[in-house]
Amino acid sequence: MLAIPLLFVAALMAPQEPLRIAVIGQEDSPHKAFARGANRAVEAINKKGGAKVELVWHPVADKRQAAATCKQLQADGVHAVIAPLEAHIAGLTKKAIGAKLPLIAYDSTPADVIKVLDRLLEQRLCMTRVGLVVDRSRSAKAFVKLLEKTGLTRPTRLMWKMDVTTSQKNFDKQFASDRPEILVFVTDPEAARRFLDERLANDAIPVVLTPSAFGKGLLQQQRAVFAIHGLSPAQVATESEFRREYEISNGIPGIGAAEGYEAVTAVAQAVANAGSRDPAAVRAAIEGLAIEGIRGRFGFNKKLGAFDRPLGVWLLDDERMVPYAPLIVPLGNTGTQSGDKPTELRKPDATVGVPFGTWRTRQFQFEAGSLWVLMLWTDEAEFGTSEDDLQQMGLSTGGKQPLVDHLVREEIFARCMAITSTKWGRNDDGSAIQGKSLRICFGSHLDAKARKKKKQRLWPARFGGDHEGAGGQAFGTYCRVYTKFIRRTIFQKNALQPPLSATDREILDGGYIYGTDVAKDNRSNRLRALINAYAGSMALTLAHEVGHLASLGHVTDDPVEIMNVDEGAGIDYPEAKFGENSWAILIERLGIVGDGTKPKK
Repeated sequence: MLAIPLLFVAALMAPQEPLRIAVIGQEDSPHKAFARGANRAVEAINKKGGAKVELVWHPVADKRQAAATCKQLQADGVHAVIAPLEAHIAGLTKKAIGAKLPLIAYDSTPADVIKVLDRLLEQRLCMTRVGLVVDRSRSAKAFVKLLEKTGLTRPTRLMWKMDVTTSQKNFDKQFASDRPEILVFVTDPEAARRFLDERLANDAIPVVLTPSAFGKGLLQQQRAVFAIHGLSPAQVATESEFRREYEISNGIPGIGAAEGYEAVTAVAQAVANAGSRDPAAVRAAIEGLAIEGIRGRFGFNKKLGAFDRPLGVWLLDDERMVPYAPLIVPLGNTGTQSGDKPTELRKPDATVGVPFGTWRTRQFQFEAGSLWVLMLWTDEAEFGTSEDDLQQMGLSTGGKQPLVDHLVREEIFARCMAITSTKWGRNDDGSAIQGKSLRICFGSHLDAKARKKKKQRLWPARFGGDHEGAGGQAFGTYCRVYTKFIRRTIFQKNALQPPLSATDREILDGGYIYGTDVAKDNRSNRLRALINAYAGSMALTLAHEVGHLASLGHVTDDPVEIMNVDEGAGIDYPEAKFGENSWAILIERLGIVGDGTKPKK
């Protein structure tokens, strides 16, 4: 077991020639945190006395250089090797060294990577349409096979997978016909960089890099880039001397800092456990180690031939990777449970709507036996105005930041569904209340096969377009909610200033901890108030038009009745409801959940 007891390590190592550890990389490489972590481990061990540890840095870029480096390391009397962070270079190094020298490397199983990817898409990014870009490596094939077998949490789905060498023409055709919300790369870094620079130079679609795809060449991307890689010590709930000292000098430990520190101490511990520097003995000792300390406990995976490190998600920020998920646990708060949801220092202003992330569109599931209302942002030529409407209100970056734009749309539809659901006797998460809820449910995620079922009752609700005097219309089997009408008659004068930008991402995705900055708190409240009000108006319009689809007529004698014909009544959505007569008609038309009746055909 390696609990990083550096005094214990030093005591077991009798004074002799330095323990020489080769690190495959450069001290001045983009992975500066990796180098800092390794050097700090050396400093800590050498301060304790006993045999000294000495690092020897060797850059490796290709198979030929890896083979040459291995011969040089043996000639130089190196006792062990630490593989680099880049998975493809680590693989070349492992093959070249073989059994000649003990080697410390880190890797991850496809199952662990898929688990982190699924959680990222579900909890933080709220994305359901995924495109996969792969190479022809054995590891990529294993990843695809497992992903296709296990799938992602519904309604997230893999739309298609594409070879990284696909031609521009074929890529453009696929991308135009079935555009995903995000791309996931299971390739080597250079292939991923070329694909993005050549195929998507003018498209800012966000991407996720699996461990194999992460590399220095992707740090100049002008898009949202997420990397699944080893956790930072700042993302776990345990405190360590390493983290405290590191943050004093260099800030939050960056990608690779923990790996560099742990790898050096693991070599020293393995030599101590082996009682010698014999390569075979040290290698056997490495395979028996378990590391626990600055990031939790993890061990050597014989199938991987490497340590199976804990994984987190990193985000590209000004040509450097910063911890993204789990959230950073501030020093002084260690010992508390870490996770992807922030712990607010004070509660957000409840008068302007529930906090961001309270409702998600994926939670609204279509239930058997009920009539389905499928909510769609329409892209029809005459009615596809929603993107312009949001931009006019300051609620869109105009495609410059697709992730931010996506999160705004997610919040609007989720709030619209939650509010509308309550008007039909349901909980605000869309779930039914036995004996109370009408047999009608609302959602926005439905695959093509389910939609084509002839026996399934389904009413599309299309959002977009304008009308001279109404916020919506019903057409027998579908309805429209005119987002432009609602925007220009109610909300245009309250457009967000300054408009939505990249800096709003952390407010929308849950990364910002409410209460830590007054200016950001005010921005959060202003943004949430506008989104909530716009969604509330859409929800009442939707409820009104679906009421028409369910055979309700207009009402004029009740000011809070959803079916009130007076478009200027200005009903606040919490007070709006179906009146007694309307409710009776809806029960007869739709039925109540749990009473054995079904919607009439």
